[in-house]
Amino acid sequence: MKLLEYLEEKQRKRKQFAKSEEYRFYQKKRNLLVKLPQFSYLSSGKESDFRIIRANIIIHGLINKSIIEDEVKNLVSYTESHKILTHEDFVDTLKKRILTRPFLEQNEGRIYIPFFSKTINLLYLNEPEKLNEYPYLELLKSFANVAIDPFDTYGAELYNSHFTRLIKIEKKNDITAFFHYDTFTIYMINEQGRLDDKIVLFDKYMKKITTNHMLERIRPVVESYFNNNEQEFIQQMEKNGFISNKMLFKLTHKFAK
Repeated sequence: MKLLEYLEEKQRKRKQFAKSEEYRFYQKKRNLLVKLPQFSYLSSGKESDFRIIRANIIIHGLINKSIIEDEVKNLVSYTESHKILTHEDFVDTLKKRILTRPFLEQNEGRIYIPFFSKTINLLYLNEPEKLNEYPYLELLKSFANVAIDPFDTYGAELYNSHFTRLIKIEKKNDITAFFHYDTFTIYMINEQGRLDDKIVLFDKYMKKITTNHMLERIRPVVESYFNNNEQEFIQQMEKNGFISNKMLFKLTHKFAK
């Protein structure tokens, strides 16, 4: 058994994520995924923390799409009745009304709907009136056929956005390390937005855990992972308080070379 799999098997019981706002949001909104059949797998099968994180990115995108379209409809109606909104005012008003919604920052502009291309996202934000014209009118109802895989398209940076609560630690080559405070897990995410590895902190033999200065303590663990040095990794896990003495003994005998 690989070292990281062994750590996951012996992990401390995790109640915090199940009580988190992120998990409750998923449970409440997961039914929205039926609108995009290609992502229905995120709401079926065994639930995992990373699957829920990924599902919530899509769900937030679906909610953003609906909110933007409703705002555009209201602004168009207002413009038609009052005839005072210029295009610039229209766009500025729309952007102000969605400021609190999650997004991914890109050089070209914000991505509010991650399952759409950058081009379509820019259309929604910069030329929203076109949503009332053909062929863009089709996006309001039938959009599954133009949806992209956001994880492939936007890569690991999609997780370094307001769509998640992950904290970016470090990137090396094609892998980016992220940390989640509710799961006490370090996720190693590749450029295709997929999970390469996960480092579960705190084992079941620990009677007490310390969560102070987590990011500072995590960095040497991540560095040893990137160095592909198991012995150094085990030492850093123990040194920074992420494994018990009992786990240290087990790992040393099972994996240290």
